[in-house]
Formats: sequence, C-alpha cells, structure tokens
Amino acid sequence: MDKNYELLGLQPGCSKKQLKKAYLTAIQELEDDNLVGEQKLSEAYRMIKAELKHGNIKKKPRGFWKTSKKTRAYYTGPHGSAAARSALRRFGLRDLLCAISIVLLSWLLYFFCEAVTLNIFPSSQYPLLAKTFSGRLVAAVVRLIAYIAAYIFYFYYFLLRKVNGMRRLRHGFVFGFFILLICLSVPQNQLFNTGMLLSDVSAMKENHFSVVRNIILEDSPVQTNNTFGDLYTYKIKSSSESVYIPKQLLEDPNGKVHQASVAFLPHSHAAAKVDVRATEHKLISCIGDCFYIDLKGNTDIKSLYLQRSSKTLVIEPKTESSEKSNIIHVNLGTIPLKNASGKQTVNTISSDNIAAALLPNGKLLLAFSAEDSTGQYKCVAAVIQQKTGQIVSSWQLNGEFVYKLYSCSGRYYIFTQSLVENSFTERMYALQLYDPAANRIVYTADKQYTLPYSPHIANFAEDGVWISKHSNGASPIGKFSVPQMYMK
Repeated sequence: MDKNYELLGLQPGCSKKQLKKAYLTAIQELEDDNLVGEQKLSEAYRMIKAELKHGNIKKKPRGFWKTSKKTRAYYTGPHGSAAARSALRRFGLRDLLCAISIVLLSWLLYFFCEAVTLNIFPSSQYPLLAKTFSGRLVAAVVRLIAYIAAYIFYFYYFLLRKVNGMRRLRHGFVFGFFILLICLSVPQNQLFNTGMLLSDVSAMKENHFSVVRNIILEDSPVQTNNTFGDLYTYKIKSSSESVYIPKQLLEDPNGKVHQASVAFLPHSHAAAKVDVRATEHKLISCIGDCFYIDLKGNTDIKSLYLQRSSKTLVIEPKTESSEKSNIIHVNLGTIPLKNASGKQTVNTISSDNIAAALLPNGKLLLAFSAEDSTGQYKCVAAVIQQKTGQIVSSWQLNGEFVYKLYSCSGRYYIFTQSLVENSFTERMYALQLYDPAANRIVYTADKQYTLPYSPHIANFAEDGVWISKHSNGASPIGKFSVPQMYMK
C-alpha cells in the first residue's frame, strides 16, 4: 500500500481531493503510449480510494437512535428480552409508575370525596355555598393527608431500599420524586387551598362574611378554575385580591350587572350573595333602517324595533299560536317637543345608537337622537306603554346623542354626549336622572366634561357617579355630583 502512495506522490491520511488531484497530475505526465504506467496509476488510485472510504466508515459517529450492531445484538439476540428488562430495572420504571399512580389516585379520591360529602354547615344562611364549601373542604383535607402519607412512604421505600447490600438511587425514583413535588402545587396548590378552606370554617359556622360594597364588575370578566370550580373572577377595587362569583348570582332580568355589593368568605373569597347596585342597559346600533330592541325580561313582546326612516316604533305582542298578533305602530314624530325656534324636535331620527330599558312597571324607556328641520340634533327620552303604544311622557335632554344608560337605586342615569365646535375628537358628556316613581327627570348634573376620548362609567358612589379611563375604575377623571337622596 505504501508503494501506491509513493507512485502518486502522496502521504497516508490524505484527503479525496488531494488523491484526485495527484492522480490527474500523474496521468498528464505519462507518455501517450505508456499503457502499463496508466494501468498502475489507475490501480493505485482505486486502492487508495477504497482505503479512504473504509476509514471514513469506521470513524463515522453514530446517532442517538442509530446504535451499532454490537449494541443492538445485546437486546435482539437470544437473551434480548431479559437484557431489556434488566435495563428497565436499572432505570427504575416501576418507581416512576408508582409516582404517577399516586398523583392520579389522589385526584380520584378528591372527586369522590367532593361528590359524596353532605352539607356539614346546616345552619348556614347560604345553603348553595355551604354545600359546595363542605365538599371542597373535606375533599381537600382528605387528599392532602393521603398525598403526604403516600409521598413519605414512596420516599422511604424506594430511597432506603437496599439492592445487593447497597443503597442505590435510580433515575426513575428521581423523576418520580420531582413529579410528586410538582403535582403538590400544579395544577392546584394543595397546601394553600386547604389552608384557605380551613381558615373559612369559622366564618361558615357563624355566617360571618366579609362585605365589600361597590365592586365594579368589569366589562369582560375572567372565567377561572379555582378552589370553588369554574367561576367569574373580579378584581376588588384598591386591592390586589379577587372575588369569585358564580354566574347564577349575577343573573338579572333586565340589563347587565355593572356594580354590586358582594358578601364573600374572608380567605377563599367565594361569593355567597350579590346585591346589584348598578345595571347597564341596552345600547342598540342601527342595522340598515331598523333598531332591533331585544330586552331581557320583556317576555310579553314577540318583536320590538324602531324604523328610522318612518320614525315608527313597531311593537308585536306575543299571542296564542292560533291568534293573529295585533301589531302596534307608535309614531315618534308626534312627540310634543319643540326647539328654541318653536319647530318640531323629532323631524328625523339619526342613525346613531339608541338606548332602551324595561321599567319595573313594564313600560319602555327609550333614548335616541332626533334631528329637527334646521339640522340640529337633540337627545330625546320617552316613556312608552308597550301594551297600547301610548307615549306617556317625553323630554329633551342636554346632549345631542345618547352615550350610556344605567340604573341605580331604582332610578335611570342617562349619559349623553355632544359635539364640540372646532374639534374633531373632543366630546362633551352630561348626565340626567329619570325617576320612574315621579315619571320625570329629577336631576341634571351641573358639571359637564369635555374629553378627547370616551370615558368609562365606573363607580356609583354615595354622592355621585365617577368616570374613569378604564372600566375597572382605574385612572379616575372626575365625578358627576348627585344628591344622596337619589343614590340610595
């Protein structure tokens, strides 16, 4: 083999590129009729090339899954299955499976105890919360005790066990140890949740709940899975804590709950009672020529919509299947309101939003933007008897367009906005109160706010209504002062 290298002028360990270059150089130096020399060079080239290829195969590293034949033969030969079982024993697969089984059995025990536990607080004023609390309390305590006991036994049995007279720490035991440690906190912190439940036992027995008034329920509540299951989570104002409210406690026949007084457990913060303070009512946008008004709790009405072009409110009452419904048409153009020049205010209805609310007596409160014959806009509020279509009363409000409609303490808060001259972004916001008992606008806020952005109606306090940059009441802008007699 050394003669082949000498013939081409190479050294052992050369590369394929050097071999090819040396072979072409040697061929060019031969005479044209020297066939013997050409044959020797070709033979030397093939031999060296074969040697280089064989050397690369021996040196090639094997991948993670591509093992050598010798390694594979250890598991696939006559004693392959025994060798594989021996490898699993050395890893400690049984140790790992035992840890996973402890986790699964702990959750099965938790769900079983929760399902079979009866109410252990029969004197509680809130039986629904007491039943849920009892099941979660017993399940959490039993699971935690069983989990810790199994953890100690697992640690003692697998770590202190001797193999051939020596203590051995297997990989499967290490993985199982950390799995059990992680599952103590994920997906539920067993120590923390059990401690919170135990701390609230005295509150459940004595019916002593923490009460936080004026919790602002944000526009987009977060649905979360906590100690008491799938509940809505709301941030407590001026606090980093949250309160968990079941959906059924927030149901209201008309509108969406905006602010409430909530009674909840002091540590686990599970709500037991929700007293609605402020409700946000429908704000409807125009679809084509019609405003479709679908009010929750308006069970006697089959269809209700406002035709903008004809200024007509169409009311279709519900009837028996065999009877033909008597459709009522209310002409809003007949509302007896006039502007400063004595012309009819409701000449046309604008295409902006309208707001509607179902009053306790079944009548309809409607707020919309009207345009007179001179092109001036005014926000108009009207109370309409749905059964007869009679316009009971109407008012011309301060603003040009309706912005929001809320109810609080039995009164309705109509927020309006107006355009500001020489400004494309700023709007002026005002507030007026309607009292159904007196059937009139009982209060008009003195102060108005001119802002370049739309504010959020945040907190209905004892002496007024706060507006802010955020729906949860953060970054307050100011307050519409209202007499306390109207806020109670």
